[in-house]
Amino acid sequence: MPPKITSSGAFAPEELLPRSGSPMQRETPEKLTALHQRHAAIRSIFIHNPNHVGVFKSLDMVIALGSKGIYQTGVRNAAESYAGKSSSADEFARIIGRRGTYPAEARPIVRVELEQACTPKRFWLAILAAYGDGFASSKDEEQLRRSAYEAFEKHSTVLLIIDEVQHSGYRSKGFSAPTDVIKRFISDAQVGLGLFGNEKAKELLESNNQLSHRLLPPCDIQPLDLADPAEQERFRSFVRKYDKALEDQKLFTTSADLHDERALNCLMAVSRGYLGRFVTLAQVAARHAFLRDADAIEFCDLSFACTTWAVGQKLTSHDPFRFGVGGINA
Repeated sequence: MPPKITSSGAFAPEELLPRSGSPMQRETPEKLTALHQRHAAIRSIFIHNPNHVGVFKSLDMVIALGSKGIYQTGVRNAAESYAGKSSSADEFARIIGRRGTYPAEARPIVRVELEQACTPKRFWLAILAAYGDGFASSKDEEQLRRSAYEAFEKHSTVLLIIDEVQHSGYRSKGFSAPTDVIKRFISDAQVGLGLFGNEKAKELLESNNQLSHRLLPPCDIQPLDLADPAEQERFRSFVRKYDKALEDQKLFTTSADLHDERALNCLMAVSRGYLGRFVTLAQVAARHAFLRDADAIEFCDLSFACTTWAVGQKLTSHDPFRFGVGGINA
C-alpha cells in the first residue's frame, strides 16, 4: 500500500524518514574538510537559467553601446533576495570568456560586492580589492578613483557589476553618497555598469533621477509564471538538468529525489519561480545529505533545507514537504 498523502500535498511522515545514511549529520573535522571540496564541485554546476536571459541581453547592450572615454551607460537589475542576481553576473562573465573576444589574461567583466554603510572611499576600495589591490587604504578618494580607472585599463575591463548596490545610498555627515560617485563614474565613461541589488536598490535608484535617467531600461530578474504549464515545464527541465549534473559530478551514488512530481510541486512553491532559490535550496540539501552519509539527496534533506534555510530566510512560511503547499506564501 502506498504511503498516505494528505489533501494539501504534504508527504506522509514515513516518507520523510532517511532511506540511507544516518538520521543526523556528522560534522567531524574530516567530514567538513571533504565537504569543502564537494561544495566547490556543487557550486561549479551551472545550468542555463531562463530567469537570466533578459539580464544577459541587457549587459550585452551596455557593452555594445560603450565607448571608452566618450560614452558609457549602465543597467539596473533589482530583484528579491536569492533570485539569482549574483549568479547571473558570474555566469555572464563566463559567457564572455567562452566567446574568446578578449585575451585569456583579461578581466572584461568584474563583479564587486558593496558592504553595508558604504561610503565613497569604501566604494573605491571595494573595486580595487576585486583586482587584488591590498595597498589602497592609504590613498584619498581621488587617488582611489584614478587607481580604479588604471585597473580597468590594465585588465581590459569593459563592464563593472556593482552588487548589493542598495548599500550605496549611505550618506555620512558632510559627505556625498556613493550614488553621487556612480553618476560621475558614468560621466567619466571608463566602463559600463551593471547595478545589481534587492528591492531597496530599485527604490534607491528610482529616487535619484539624475542617475536613473542615465541607465538603460531595467533588466530586473523576473520569476517564472508557475501558473503557466509551459513555465512549469521550464522549471521541471531545469531541475532535471540540475539533477543530471549532480549525477555527472559523482557526488552521490544514486540519483536525487528531485524528479518526484510532488517534490517538484514543493520546490516550485518555495522558489516562487526563482530558479536561483531552487539552486541554493538544493545546495543546502546536498550538504545535509553528505554529512549524514546518504546515498542521494532524499525527501528528508529537501525538507530540512526548506525548514532551516527557506523558512529561516523568510522566503516561505513553512516547509511544504511536511505541511503541504497550501498557503505557503501567506
